[in-house]
This record gives sequence, C-alpha cells and structure tokens, in this order.
Amino acid sequence: MRGGREISDLKLAALEAHRVPKTLALWGRRWGGRFPLDLALWRQNTEGDPRHFQSDRCWVIEDGEEIAGCLALKVPGNPPAWARQDPQQAWISFLLVQPGAEGAVASPLLDRAVGRARGLGFERVAYGGDPSHFFPGAPEEDEPLRDVLREAGFQPGDVVHDLIGDLTVSRGPWDADRPLSEAGAAFGPCDRGTTPALLAFLDEHFPGRWAYETRRRLEVEPTAADILILTRGAEVIGFCHAYHAGSRRIGPSIYWRGAIGDRYGGLGPIGVAPAFRGRGIGFALLVLSVEHLHTLGVERAVIDWTTLTDFYGRLGFTVWRAYRPWRLDL
Repeated sequence: MRGGREISDLKLAALEAHRVPKTLALWGRRWGGRFPLDLALWRQNTEGDPRHFQSDRCWVIEDGEEIAGCLALKVPGNPPAWARQDPQQAWISFLLVQPGAEGAVASPLLDRAVGRARGLGFERVAYGGDPSHFFPGAPEEDEPLRDVLREAGFQPGDVVHDLIGDLTVSRGPWDADRPLSEAGAAFGPCDRGTTPALLAFLDEHFPGRWAYETRRRLEVEPTAADILILTRGAEVIGFCHAYHAGSRRIGPSIYWRGAIGDRYGGLGPIGVAPAFRGRGIGFALLVLSVEHLHTLGVERAVIDWTTLTDFYGRLGFTVWRAYRPWRLDL
C-alpha cells in the first residue's frame, strides 16, 4: 500500500540492475529489523551464484515508481556429483512483499514462479533452503507470509533455528582434549596441505550443500584457516566453518551481522565422520571452535540452521531466529 491506498496498476517485470536499490529498500521495510540485508550479501547470494540464480527467474511487482514485491526462483544447474542436489526440486529463495499488500502482490509472483518451475519440468518447489540461500525457510514470525504460502498449497515442515551465544560469558571448564586424545585426533586450521583431505571427507560424509558451500568459500578466501578441522593422521574426521568480520565469504551464520553486534562471528556447518560420533568428539570440536572465535575478538556468535538446540545449549547458545520450510508438489 502507498499512503493508505490499495495498490493499483501493478506491473510484473524481470529484476534488472536499476531495480535492485528499491528492492533492497523494500526488504528493509519488510524484514530490515531482524534480517538487515546489505548489497554485499545480496550480490553474493544472487548474481554471485550464477549456477542457480538468473535474473530472468527473479521478478518484481512495480506499483508506479515503487517496488511492491519481489520473488527469486532458483533451480539446480547441472551440479557435479559431490553437490548432490535433488534434480526434481526448485526453490523460491524469497518472496518479498510490501507489508499489508500480500493479497494483491504475492499471488502473481507465486503464480509466475510455480508456472516457470512446472514448465521447466520440476516436480517440487521448496521455500528457502536453496544454494546460497537467504533463509532456511519462511521466517516463522512472518504470519502473513505463512498464510500466503499455505493458501498457495505449500505444506509446512519442521521449524529450524538460528542460535546465538555470548562468548564473553564463561562456558566451562570443558575438557575438549580428552576425547580427542582418546581418538588419536588433533584440532587445527585447514591449510593448503590438508584441503584435499577435507574435500574428500566432505564428499564422502557430507555431499551436497556442505561440500558445495565449502568449495564456494575456498574460491574467495585467501586461506582455508577459518575452516577448522579434526585430523587423525592424514585423514580429516571433522570440520567446522568459523566466520567473523574478516571473512570474505559471508557465511549464513553472519548473514544478519547488523543485528548481532559489532564484534560478531558465527559457526557452521559443523560435522564429524559417523565412525567417530558418540564419543564427545563433536562437542569437543564445538568447544574449540568457540574458543577460536573468542581469540579473534568475537563477542556474540550465531550458529545457523539447526534443530540441535540442546546440544548447542550446553555452551549457552539460545534460540535467536526461527524458520519453517515449506514445499509444494507440482
């Protein structure tokens, strides 16, 4: 709505460069307080991932001179085997609508996206969770968005969370050395020599998103030092991404750094090889990764997209943001 009037004379158009600033301004009006988006993150997760994002699959609704809505449809782009994406699923990366105008604006955008996905032969469309995603699902507190998706036939999944922790508060003492010693494992930063073992570990145990995102990060970071790893001899048995103000790749845990605080950081993904689970090794990796961030001056850190609230809660992490995935079968 503009000035209390109903939106009229709507125009649906492809997103072009000159429309991006007004689209970001609309984002600020809809989500800016909780999800403050800047141009660097926008570029990284849209044009910076041409394998999945194309401007002709991102549409805006114009109301005169203003942008009243925007939707981005992403599709898998012939990924290599280690990326392991569902070839029958497309994603709506986000559906952004002028507050209060959902009824007039959301339907034509959704109709265009679902029609394009169906025309391309996809069998499913998920909301969120796309490669280089903005959200794992619809922000749970955005009730109008949930209503729009439900009315369009999308089915809800289980809620996932971003967690936040205050690293200035004592979290221990935790004995992270004992479980590593018992497993014959060592903790440290990844480097050029251990990168091949890291990628082999990911391809075997975490193919798909985590393997893809790790490779994307290695393309832009000057070193691999903020990918923290557990090694056993020449073998990598665990890993954790650490993000902070010096990271060149904006990881999901620091997407909303404007809401975290000046001395922000983040962790994730984090994982351990199946053969080493149940021994306290994963928690030891978490403790050491948190300590790594703390030594870099991080005071508040986020762990993104998880259901393991109790596990991370042992170190004082609490729920910060909530999302619900939605899916439509075509």
